[in-house]
Amino acid sequence: MSVLKQVERLRRMHTFIKFHRTGTPEEFAGRLGISQPGLYRLLSQMKALGAPIHFCQQRQSYAYYESVELRIDFVRVQSEQPGEATSFDGPAKVRKLVPPAVSSTAAVS
Repeated sequence: MSVLKQVERLRRMHTFIKFHRTGTPEEFAGRLGISQPGLYRLLSQMKALGAPIHFCQQRQSYAYYESVELRIDFVRVQSEQPGEATSFDGPAKVRKLVPPAVSSTAAVS
């Protein structure tokens, strides 16, 4: 499944959960066009990302136990210093790259 379809599915899930419109797990899986085990996997992944999800017996719907919003976007940031860039060396490894300073004692040929 493409990333865009995965993001769209997450957004749909978030909307259903936010407005208490999921129904039972069987109904929710049906609305999303996935199996119940697939639904449980996605809910588990959302929880691992910090989504405060629980099943509300009274409403017979999944719900958030605190107000949250789903954000999946790119945010433009500016470097802290001119000429500075950021390098990503795999997951969770970020380092700043600063061009080497030009030595004032460099030999001139």
